[in-house]
Amino acid sequence: MKYNSDILRRLHSELYDILREVIRVCQSADIPYFVQGGTAIGVHFFEEIVPWDDDVDLGMTRTNYERFLREAPALLGEEYTLQEYNTEPNTPFYFAKVRKRGTRFVESEWVGLPIEEGIYIDIFPYDLIPDDESLRRRQRAKVGFWVNCFIAKSTWIWPWFGEPNNGIKKPKSMLSCAMLRVTCALMSKGAIYDKLHRELTRYNDTSATYYNIVRMPKDMISSESIERLEERLFGGMKVMAPANLESYLRSHYGDIQKWLPEDKRLNHAPEILSFGRGITTDESERISVVIPLYNKAAEVERALLSVVNQSLAPREIIVVDDGSTDGSRSVCQRVIASHPEANIRLITQANRGVSAARNRGISEATGEYVALLDADDYYTSGYIAEVCRLMEYYPNSDAYSTAFDIVEGKRRVAARTPAKEGYFSPDVEALDRRYGIIPSTATLKRDRVLEIGGFPEGMRLGEDQWLWIRMIQQGCTFCFSPMSLVRYSKQASNRSASIYRAEQSQHTIAELYSPTAPPSLNEYIARVGIGKAITQSVKGGTEDAAKAIEAFAYTRYSRGQLRRLRTLNALPLWLRALADKAYTTLAWIATRRGL
Repeated sequence: MKYNSDILRRLHSELYDILREVIRVCQSADIPYFVQGGTAIGVHFFEEIVPWDDDVDLGMTRTNYERFLREAPALLGEEYTLQEYNTEPNTPFYFAKVRKRGTRFVESEWVGLPIEEGIYIDIFPYDLIPDDESLRRRQRAKVGFWVNCFIAKSTWIWPWFGEPNNGIKKPKSMLSCAMLRVTCALMSKGAIYDKLHRELTRYNDTSATYYNIVRMPKDMISSESIERLEERLFGGMKVMAPANLESYLRSHYGDIQKWLPEDKRLNHAPEILSFGRGITTDESERISVVIPLYNKAAEVERALLSVVNQSLAPREIIVVDDGSTDGSRSVCQRVIASHPEANIRLITQANRGVSAARNRGISEATGEYVALLDADDYYTSGYIAEVCRLMEYYPNSDAYSTAFDIVEGKRRVAARTPAKEGYFSPDVEALDRRYGIIPSTATLKRDRVLEIGGFPEGMRLGEDQWLWIRMIQQGCTFCFSPMSLVRYSKQASNRSASIYRAEQSQHTIAELYSPTAPPSLNEYIARVGIGKAITQSVKGGTEDAAKAIEAFAYTRYSRGQLRRLRTLNALPLWLRALADKAYTTLAWIATRRGL
């Protein structure tokens, strides 16, 4: 994950606060500790937290670690809490964390767990490992299995097939998944923890040469280095580090320089990051969030709170209620009353459609940019911060967007989006079946949208893509981040694509075609128009679909979809939905099997 510089600066400040408190506790109780992992890199090369890192790691020998667990709860200040299995049985972590209350830092795999969620530093127990390499491998395998079982008792993070959502945990074989499931079904979490503890500490009574976290093959520190800890500077304070620190780092990481290039910089990429209250910067003050609302009482609170809880607060939040009749306004008023600091404005108008609602919000906005969020969807806490970071890196863009996940019940699937950060062309990406921008991922330069005239009012399907095409035609530039920071709800109560009513707009998709435009843009127009016409045909818009068949007959890339449209439109209306469902099911099967 790449952080906005303001967010990273604030996060580092919080981490230093927690570290100072832990050091105070260790000094009070005379408990030795040492920096390790990425924090040791920061100590040795920067004398502060590694500039792109987002955590602090400490180590303790097992005896000192267990003393810390016993004594820290009574010594920690009231702002802080110790999280480990014996004090918080729901934790998925077999090691300890000291968290700061009133803040939140939650990685995607832990969202929703009933545990403390504050910004934290990690404290790892170090145990002696055998000098014999074959015994080490055997121990690591056993520890790895019991750690996975321990995690699985809290949450299941491994897919049976394919890559996981977070892109970090390796997929497991069916056999491995089955073994974890069976073990977890037969054993309590306490019994699993006891097995893990016995395996971790198996060699602590030997005269072995090295200490290790056990799971990490290269994270070995010699007994001599731990016995002769050295005082080093770190973030303006003094911390303890293993002796011969550079030797430890090179044995652990190899060539340190290989971690310095930007594409090699790793951190935890939290889905939720909150400092207790949103902070504002010059960049975030340039952004107004616009939420069109029509009969979304079940979803709008979630959408609003996702903006209220942003790590970087936007300038304002404008909700345009487009004639709701289901109590949506009352929900908004309740959120406004609960969060006066969020600068939420509720505007009401007679029902005129989503384009009119968006245009009203854009016209009322005072920010230089407008971030669009449908009331069905929601942001993760880093969306505004990531847009601000893009503004720093790509200041001349007219539109910023991010990757997103599609949510349906408890199931979450990453949408097909561009793979790389930077400038992109929505038409080129769409022809390769990638979504570079949708309304809820979009932050647009307000003046450019107003020059075009905004969204096409009265258009009920494809109005967003109509605007993207017009922006392309006007020479606007688009910028993308592959960080997934938006959640698109597939189960929303009244998605426009699920409802068909005849359009009453002076604009059409077909009008966008130009014989002098690049072929990719005209093909994109055809794809949008044909896709829209398929929905219209299935819902009863036979005449509109027939017009689309004629208008987009020029397509070369979407001939299959055009044939599909012709076939559907020739069927009796009662059969079209069934036929279209059969087609999409077969297409999904073919795609999944690579046919």
